Amino acid sequence: MNFIKRFEITRVENSFVRKMVDEVIVENTFDLYLNGVFSTELLCLARDLDALVYGYLFALGIIKIKSDLEYLAIGEDRIDVRLKSLNITADDHVFSGPVKPFIMLEELFAKVEQLNTQSSLFEATGGVQCAALWHKDGRQIFKEDLGRHNAVDKVLGRALLEDWDFSETFLLTAGRVPGDLIAKALKVGLSIIVSCSAPTHKAIELAREHGITLCGFARGRRLNIYSVPERILV
Repeated sequence: MNFIKRFEITRVENSFVRKMVDEVIVENTFDLYLNGVFSTELLCLARDLDALVYGYLFALGIIKIKSDLEYLAIGEDRIDVRLKSLNITADDHVFSGPVKPFIMLEELFAKVEQLNTQSSLFEATGGVQCAALWHKDGRQIFKEDLGRHNAVDKVLGRALLEDWDFSETFLLTAGRVPGDLIAKALKVGLSIIVSCSAPTHKAIELAREHGITLCGFARGRRLNIYSVPERILV
């Protein structure tokens, strides 16, 4: 499948006007059905859709393990999922793991630099967000999508499918960190979130309340640590 479309546009730079061909990311829409009932509309990049669905349901607490999802069918504009049960209840899981050094600062800077150079679709179009999940043993999952939540859901879903231990990982995202991204971390048991952009006040408050290490503005050789700095070995 082609993820890029080309359009003839008019480029204006200062007082110079010229015709050119621009590359634009392709947006797809899928209706998600859970046990035959419409659940939501997914606006996304039509790649790694299985990971997107698993991560989306996992981060909402609808599934706890990958076997909770019994059947997945991806059509042209529809995704059908059959779940063992559809009992969506409040999740009382709160991360309270040990606060101990998790990653060296120099290693973290290297991971940020790698994230910023890894997205070929962003380089071509400027139209995607990216996220990566790193395991302490060196494994990495990198995904791109139209929005930051989809990119995060994709890395979480792929890690779930590959049976990763989320307590041994940290999340790196290029996008802004709102409070609901911290809520995703609580659902799956992440202890560290690092962003190249800004967190909201709600994200900082939730991270401090629940013991999650939250870093923002990770650019070059600088970052802000908003909560639980002890996990970053400076």
